[in-house]
Amino acid sequence: MTLGGPLALLLAGAAPGFSPQALFDLWPERRVVEAPAPCLRHADLAVLLQALAARHPESLALESVGRSVEGREIQLLTLGRGPRRVMLWSQMHGDEPSATPALLDVVSTLLGVDAPEHRLILERLTLLVVPMLNPDGASRYTRRNSQAIDINRDALHLATPEGRLLKSLRDRFRPELGFNLHDQNRRTTVGDTGVLATIALLAVSGDVRGTLTPGRARAKRVCSKLARTFAPFVPGGIARYDEDWNPRAFGDNLTAWGTPIVLIESGAVPVGRSYADLTRLNYVGLLSALHGLAQDDLAGEDASIYEGLARNTDGRYVDVLLEGGRILQPPSVEPYRADVAFDVLDEDPALAACPDSGAAGPSRIREVGDGRLLAAARRRSTTDRLLTPAFAASVRGLGASSWLSAEALDAVSRLGVARLRWHVAAGDREAARQIAERLQAAGRAALEVAEAGAPEHALVIPGPPPAVSEPRSLTSALLALTGGSWREPPGAPPLSEALLALVGSAADAGPSLRPDARASLLVLRSLGGAGLDAGSLVIESVYLDGREVGAGR
Repeated sequence: MTLGGPLALLLAGAAPGFSPQALFDLWPERRVVEAPAPCLRHADLAVLLQALAARHPESLALESVGRSVEGREIQLLTLGRGPRRVMLWSQMHGDEPSATPALLDVVSTLLGVDAPEHRLILERLTLLVVPMLNPDGASRYTRRNSQAIDINRDALHLATPEGRLLKSLRDRFRPELGFNLHDQNRRTTVGDTGVLATIALLAVSGDVRGTLTPGRARAKRVCSKLARTFAPFVPGGIARYDEDWNPRAFGDNLTAWGTPIVLIESGAVPVGRSYADLTRLNYVGLLSALHGLAQDDLAGEDASIYEGLARNTDGRYVDVLLEGGRILQPPSVEPYRADVAFDVLDEDPALAACPDSGAAGPSRIREVGDGRLLAAARRRSTTDRLLTPAFAASVRGLGASSWLSAEALDAVSRLGVARLRWHVAAGDREAARQIAERLQAAGRAALEVAEAGAPEHALVIPGPPPAVSEPRSLTSALLALTGGSWREPPGAPPLSEALLALVGSAADAGPSLRPDARASLLVLRSLGGAGLDAGSLVIESVYLDGREVGAGR
């Protein structure tokens, strides 16, 4: 098959000796920051910058150009001796770190690896690099600074010291181009393809009309170069960011002030790939674009490659999609056909296993109903299955601490309990809270301490449940949880009548499985009959706060 037009240009290789593939392959041995990007803290960055400056005292200037609200130093690296200035900055949002290590890797490679391409960049360009503009936000892994202001929406008020610093650097150096490096929602897709957007690009407009100035034309050529560079590594995973003019944003205003901006948004990586690939791609893309700028101002790049990229689309990708099942939950008394889609909102530090990552994130149900238009990291058919909310139960007295262990809570969780209310006397409450806090874990029933006289749930657990053989019928699970005291109410259909009490829901509370609620539910399989009694249903799987517990936990 012969490829023509923009697609052929998109897939065309780079010049030998400085190819994207060579840069990609060499990155592991050239990288400066060994820790994953979400784990990099300001103090660690400061040590790395000092080491870089000490290694290249004649060719790298390290300057403290300002301080954050909390007094953390913000540093500027200057390298190269060319007349054309390019400014690059990362982590304007503290929880968007993927490009921060890449900037150090680029600086280290340019100064430490003698190659004609590197020499050309340093001879023709002067690079101004701010690797962490929002160190206070980075320290808490939050978007905003310590004033609770989004720095990227502070271009006009300039209420933040970080925003004032960025504006002052622009005015001081008047760079011809800027690279604004961010991370976007990891569930953004490329148009309606269902493919995750690993990178989104934008040649930022300087006015509401999208006027094509010479500088913005250069930015579009850079975006085309980046799209061609990234394409072999994440096929179909390159999108165009929202181009709507934002009068408060720094990128839009910097472009208006005379420094056209290229926005690079790092998104998700394909399933099975490491988030370190986001840093790796930024490294490859930035070096490739800088070389093209130095060589011939990317004169041969076709802006139509960038303009032909599909736009970012949000809201079309979920972590888990359970499709084809029927839901039975109060206040309904009959099952109804509905897909259930949800996300597990672990933050990047938890996914990267950073030492200070904190607790796992909550789940969030995104859709109950028709999920056919959603793409998903995991699709599971629940055809001929019944979905119900997970159960709530009670435990009595501080004496339960003799058996309330991680193992016991895991066993309770496997039997379908999401919430466990621990009723203790007032004098014992603090001791119970400390025990409960130690036992909390993702995918485990939540242990909630309550007053001894607080209303009890219908399920009361007297001790650690015995092992239940597979397949676990709903009846055997309820008997195990209650020490054999549970009795199925007479009449039909008993399960729909019992669910109101089993899930701990008030009669007028509405459904538990609903958008924005946490995803704690059971997937039940019929043993063959059409009845809705507990004896004819088997617990096929349990999801607690979005995590599948399963029999093997």
